[in-house]
Amino acid sequence: MAIAQEKLPQESWFALGRLLTNAGGEPVLLSWSGSMFEYLMPLLVMPTYEDTLLDQTYKAAVEMQIAYGGSEVYHGYVESGYNMVDVRLNYQYRAFGVPGLGLKRGLADDLVIAPYASALALMVAPEEACLNLQRLAAEGMEGKYGLYEAIDYTPSHLPRGHRMLWSGRLWPITKA
Repeated sequence: MAIAQEKLPQESWFALGRLLTNAGGEPVLLSWSGSMFEYLMPLLVMPTYEDTLLDQTYKAAVEMQIAYGGSEVYHGYVESGYNMVDVRLNYQYRAFGVPGLGLKRGLADDLVIAPYASALALMVAPEEACLNLQRLAAEGMEGKYGLYEAIDYTPSHLPRGHRMLWSGRLWPITKA
């Protein structure tokens, strides 16, 4: 923030010592949870410059998110609600991300996506993000006011025999 507000020189960015990983042979900055929110929110408030580490990181993060879900799961791992409630029956909320992009332990244990991640990805990969949003809508993951908050694919969060849940609606596992 201090660099963006010009309270520190831009050169200070290079003294931060951020950790890197490798994605497709290219260096990519790591985040805490590997979520689309952590990677793409800066694009809402600051410019990006082609062929920079940040630009490369934005693109690689979206590509890794898409690849992680594969063809069975939609993409868009972010901070969101999920299918767990507290003692007052309030849905819980936390960060979900892609293993290999985040430093947080246990990222592979849960599989929860949120459509707003695809809305963020429109800035980086518009065709892929639009296709994901269209697929979500075509499968009925929208209600009167738009797409639902989140889709939870985590087996331990679901009753036996179901593959996903959103807005209280369960989808049974179907044989292809």
